[in-house]
Amino acid sequence: MIFKKNKQTTDTTPQVIEVKLNKDYKFMYDNFLISSQHDLYLVLQGHGGQVDALKFNFRVYKFGYPNDEAMGTHPLAKFGLGSYGLFQVLNSPWTKEICEGNRIHPRHHDSMFENLKHYVARFKDVTLDILCNNMEEMQLPKEKVIELVNQELEFLTTDD
Repeated sequence: MIFKKNKQTTDTTPQVIEVKLNKDYKFMYDNFLISSQHDLYLVLQGHGGQVDALKFNFRVYKFGYPNDEAMGTHPLAKFGLGSYGLFQVLNSPWTKEICEGNRIHPRHHDSMFENLKHYVARFKDVTLDILCNNMEEMQLPKEKVIELVNQELEFLTTDD
């Protein structure tokens, strides 16, 4: 991955950096998520028997609004958040908000949030904001995608 800076800012001001992936994906319409309680797969493209995806080991994510007609309403728009692509946010206000909210927990340590990464994927109809420990670009056989879903369904099975 190659990072391209959109804007120079101070150490405490959010910085939005466009993430260049190994392939040039069209961040427009077709995408979907597969989520467990720890891993999130953003499926971007299919070809032959393979799918291209981004895998996030996540803490929390938001998926939906704003779409491209309201992209300027995203809180990071004023810091250079672009449209149709993947971006990383340095000095993320959302990470700070989550950390501060977690301070009520008796075993909280701010250090638990130091290595979280904030990514934003912008599409035509939806935006994905995600706080995660890491992100990995990957290619999976379609059978593996089905296997992931079936594995999660097994966790829902109860013995009645």
